[in-house]
Amino acid sequence: MKITKIPSRRPETIIRKKVAAYARVSTASDAQLHSLGAQIDFYKKQIMSRPDWEFAGVFIDDGVTGTKSKREGLDELLTACRDGKIDLIITKSISRFARNTVNLLNIVRDLKESKIAVYFEREKINTLNAEGELLLTLLASFAQEESRSASNNMKWSIRKGYAEGSLKQVRRCYGYLVELGEVTIVPEEAKVVKEVFERYELGELPSSIAKDLNRRKIYTFQGAKWSVNRLNVLTANIFYTGNTLLQKLFVPNHLDKKQIKNRGELPQYFIENSHEPIISMELFEAVREVKAKRTYKKRPDTKHAFSGKLICGVCGANLNRKYDRGNHKWQCRTYRKSGVAACPSKQVPENTLEVSAAEALGLPSFDEMNFLEKIDEVIVHNGNKLIFRFKDGSKKDIYWEDRSRSESWTKEMRAAAGRKTKERYGN
Repeated sequence: MKITKIPSRRPETIIRKKVAAYARVSTASDAQLHSLGAQIDFYKKQIMSRPDWEFAGVFIDDGVTGTKSKREGLDELLTACRDGKIDLIITKSISRFARNTVNLLNIVRDLKESKIAVYFEREKINTLNAEGELLLTLLASFAQEESRSASNNMKWSIRKGYAEGSLKQVRRCYGYLVELGEVTIVPEEAKVVKEVFERYELGELPSSIAKDLNRRKIYTFQGAKWSVNRLNVLTANIFYTGNTLLQKLFVPNHLDKKQIKNRGELPQYFIENSHEPIISMELFEAVREVKAKRTYKKRPDTKHAFSGKLICGVCGANLNRKYDRGNHKWQCRTYRKSGVAACPSKQVPENTLEVSAAEALGLPSFDEMNFLEKIDEVIVHNGNKLIFRFKDGSKKDIYWEDRSRSESWTKEMRAAAGRKTKERYGN
């Protein structure tokens, strides 16, 4: 029996990849543009010479740098990728494609999700293979370090400006125009600012003032209507007295960029006579006193002067009052709710807070009214440290000592312990 193999005559189907190239030069000089033209010719010939590749174009940017976010050629390339017109991108090097590792990482990851590879010729890296995975890992690390370094440089520059009394970081506020640290009064708005302070001093309620301003079609510089909260913020801003308190906010984490209130973690800078005032310091203090008295009158008898004033220096939560074996103590809300794992803060006896407050205010004993009028908040840090933040922007650190066990016992506690001892031994 004879068997003859008949070879397949059906031509093999070649699945061709749609390949595009990206080229860029950073200046528009004749020499550079000649180089760009050479790159275009080179890539066109290279792509068209391969039977398994389909020419999808050469996308170019001339006279721009890799650090610039607006590059029309690259944008057109990415649009074509999203439209399914490209399977592979070839480019000379990582630096030609992008010099900002954050942007590069984002682009490469987006393309990878669509199964689109980028091949960097100089580095010989294809982003869809194993080397590409390593590249992404390295780029992620570089991107985070670059972001941290840039953030630290920015923080250093800003804080240096604060220490030198620069107002470049001061934001526009109603009544003033602030441009590159130059502060100028806006006359029409300044009249309203002064009117608001004077009406506060006379005892008019902020709800009434806000209603009147809105009726007169006088709005904030953003065009928003006035509210009680907006007026309270305005009348608490010492900037209107011609003085400036710097570094009231800061960004602790360079990744999420979230600003938080500076509660003593960083130094603040109070600059006197930094710009032309709209109101006098006397009027500002008078309004502060009116607001403090109004707050005191509204406070229920069951609410203590420390309520809402004590801030945990560990997690930033408020401290709550509790009664424990004859003594009142103040304890972090987070600690009380979730335990030491959530916040390893320390509780503070109420009488310790009162003695420390009196010392901070320069008084022989604790005065509740004085405390409410002058103290904005108290930061309770571990290490027995209390930071008293005054409403004028100043602060004072007070350290307290733990009482011995015998000193902390009240008469009631001693009596209760005596009764338990008698019950235990039957006497």
